[in-house]
Amino acid sequence: MRRIGFFFFMHFSAASALVAPIPLIVLPNDASTYSLINSVDFHPKENLCAVVYTHNNKITLYQIGEEGQLKIIQTLHNPSSRLDQPQHAAFSPNGNQLVVANWLTQTLNVYQRNSNRLFSKKPIAVTLPPKILQHCKPHGVMFSPCGKYLAISYGAASYFERAIVLFKQENNRFTCISLLKNEELPGIPKGIAFTPDGTHLIATFAEPPSLGIFSIENETIASKPHQMIEGPRTQLSRPEDVKFSPDQTCCAVTNSDQHTVTFYLFDRESNFILQTTPFQTLQNPESRLHTPHGIAFSSDGRHMAITQFGGITFTSEGDVIWEKTMKAKEATLNLYEIDIP
Repeated sequence: MRRIGFFFFMHFSAASALVAPIPLIVLPNDASTYSLINSVDFHPKENLCAVVYTHNNKITLYQIGEEGQLKIIQTLHNPSSRLDQPQHAAFSPNGNQLVVANWLTQTLNVYQRNSNRLFSKKPIAVTLPPKILQHCKPHGVMFSPCGKYLAISYGAASYFERAIVLFKQENNRFTCISLLKNEELPGIPKGIAFTPDGTHLIATFAEPPSLGIFSIENETIASKPHQMIEGPRTQLSRPEDVKFSPDQTCCAVTNSDQHTVTFYLFDRESNFILQTTPFQTLQNPESRLHTPHGIAFSSDGRHMAITQFGGITFTSEGDVIWEKTMKAKEATLNLYEIDIP
């Protein structure tokens, strides 16, 4: 198996890791009908990942075994789970909560981990969207490292409004404390993540394709970007999700219409991407990517997971459509192995 290395330049020093470009597992959706698989997130302390099957209205938790096999631990589904085309699920930093953003109702559901180590079938709290966000659709979701805040990017087809929002969690519900909306943003936001120190947000913008880093001061998102990465050298093309590697030395981005995953060196001290050109790209035919969307790294640094849509089509407005005859198995969860030196 050929492997591609993570390389580090300038004053940047970190342990070198190797990502296998060939997936260890390609797990097709086993439902009876097709669904977008919008997101994947790993538990912060265990080899457990939550995968969102939007149009099947379910969230499946998979355990990764020693040999990389995937075992279903639990599935959250309706009617008890109150899912309305879930878009993204995110674990809290302590791993005791799973928060889900629903596409249709824009609600935020909170599921609590019980003494049996499973998550509650019913949400323990549901937050309704504030009026200012009622014409927005949620996309990326992530907790801050301290667990007090939740960041959500609201970006969809061009006929929806768009926003990047910072929420504060109190009593299992979320209050909007800061946002950038519509013309305040450089494009349509999709993925979002806190930088490792929690002081900045990094977001992908599908159109025009770019990466933006925004500082947070006094619980407020700065209107002027700390850094913007754009242009042909970036190889960004309808970028979707963005996540930091477990060693926090780079971020990875899924590019849905070019069927690639690109990696960018990141300086934790300055909260800057060090160079606009990716130092590594996963691409076909070996990577078996077909409209990649969600991305996540396991907390032990051994695996990277990618969700993908398969043979869908993007409209001129940026919407996603597919044929009624589309088979469920065309949407997959791909698992890639990372060597730890």
